Amino acid sequence: MSAAGIAGGVDAIILDLGNVLYTWEAVAAVAGRVSRADWDEFCDGADFASLNRRSDLGEDFEAIVAGLTVAHPERPDWADILRLYRACFRDSLTGPVPGMVGLVDELLATGITLYCLTNYNGPAFDDTRDLFPQLDRFAGIVVSGKEHLIKPDPTIFRLTLERFGLEPSRTLFIDDSPANTASAAGMGILTHTFTGAGALRAELVERGILPARAARP
Repeated sequence: MSAAGIAGGVDAIILDLGNVLYTWEAVAAVAGRVSRADWDEFCDGADFASLNRRSDLGEDFEAIVAGLTVAHPERPDWADILRLYRACFRDSLTGPVPGMVGLVDELLATGITLYCLTNYNGPAFDDTRDLFPQLDRFAGIVVSGKEHLIKPDPTIFRLTLERFGLEPSRTLFIDDSPANTASAAGMGILTHTFTGAGALRAELVERGILPARAARP
C-alpha cells in the first residue's frame, strides 16, 4: 500500500476506460463511409444505444444484427451500417483523453493500485487492447462483455470488489457516467464523475492521493 493511498484513505482506484482513459466516438468509425445524416437516422431509428448495450453485455454480434433485421425489415441499410461500425470499430477510438496518460503515470508512480472496469464488448476489447499499453501496469481489468454484466448494474461492481478483495470505503471509482458513479456510490464506493483530467487531479490532490503542485514563481 502506498503512502499516498494511506494519506487519502484510498487503497485502490478503479478507472473507466471509454472517455476517461481513451476517447470513444462512435461516429468516427463510419465517418467518411456513411453520411452524418444517415448515421444520425440509424442511431435514432435503430436505437444504437440499445444495440451497443447488448454488445457490451456480450451478446453475439450476429444475433444483434438478426434482431435488428427482424425489427426493421424495411431498413436493410441499418444492418449494413451496424456491420460497418463493427468492422471499423477501431477508428471510433480517437486517442487518449487529454491529460490522462500523464495523470495515470503519476498515480502508478505513487504505488497505489489501479484497476479498470469498462463497458466493452469482449472480442472488440481484445482486438483493440494494444491501444491501451498503460493497462499492462494495472492490477486487474473487468470487461463487461466477458462477464455478461454491465454498469450501472450493482452486480458488476460487487464482482469487481470481490474479485480483487477491495474495501468499498477505501476504493475510488472514476467514471464519466453519473448513472454509473451513482450506482457505485450506492454500494459505499467512493466516486468521482469524470469531466476532465484537471478536475480529477484537483480531487486526487484534495484526497491526498497526489501531492499538490508547487506554485509558479
